[in-house]
Amino acid sequence: MRAIKPLFGTFLGAAAAALAALSILIAPAFAQDVKVPERTSAGSENWHPLPPGGPAPRTEDGHPDFSGVWFPNSAGRQIQSAYPIDRAARRQFDPEVTPEEKPVFIPGAEEKLKRQVPYGQCAIPATPGTLLQENSLTWPIQLFQSHGRFVMMIEYPMDFRIIHTDGRPHPKDPDPTFNGDSVAHWDGDTLVIDTISLDERAPDWGGWFHSDQEHVVERISRPSKNYLVYQVTIEDPVVLQKPWVSAPRKWSLSVVPDDDLEEFFCTTNEEPQEWQSQGRPEPTQIQRRNR
Repeated sequence: MRAIKPLFGTFLGAAAAALAALSILIAPAFAQDVKVPERTSAGSENWHPLPPGGPAPRTEDGHPDFSGVWFPNSAGRQIQSAYPIDRAARRQFDPEVTPEEKPVFIPGAEEKLKRQVPYGQCAIPATPGTLLQENSLTWPIQLFQSHGRFVMMIEYPMDFRIIHTDGRPHPKDPDPTFNGDSVAHWDGDTLVIDTISLDERAPDWGGWFHSDQEHVVERISRPSKNYLVYQVTIEDPVVLQKPWVSAPRKWSLSVVPDDDLEEFFCTTNEEPQEWQSQGRPEPTQIQRRNR
């Protein structure tokens, strides 16, 4: 579990107090053997940006190996907003150093920006919105790299992408999907992912909707062992006056050597008939983890 859940209720409070008292009695005997789990907020006031960690590992074919669990910050850990952490370790980029311009929309395209999100308040897995939204979220991605394939596993929203890196072109007429059709090639040590055929029902990061002519180019590099750099360019001649280019965003390698993803579902905690019968507004969506 990466987050600490509060205890509620009189019984649980009393039990917690009793356990705390017991721990005081036995702590001297076991203090030398106790280690704070990496997946908690304990000691977060001392978290700082990770060092580079040396050169990036490489695969047998000589390309940088992106495999691992990566967090959208510089701390190598999941960070909640309340953690008293070094600000430099929290962010993906410094807007004063690498400012990120806002998209410039074509006049009259406002209709595309006002659609209702079709699946409520839960985020829709989509390219490039899933990774771009992580600038304000905290959940990791896990990357796998093999000959001819690059795989992204995304904890929230639960999503995956399988991207071919064997030089094949896009299909002539691919069916639109939320993640689109992606193929990739190497530009030196940078993996360039080209995506087309994106479903118009999924909003891009920031809540604006694209057309069926959207074209997304993602560039991923690993300048050192502990860091990835992700940058995306979005072209859409129907919606955007010019291509939108994100700031280069840094992701850090998990400090837990055997780290893995957890299940994360976004759903409501009440059935619609329950809140409707009580005359209350629809509850907001909640996120549930399995542990």
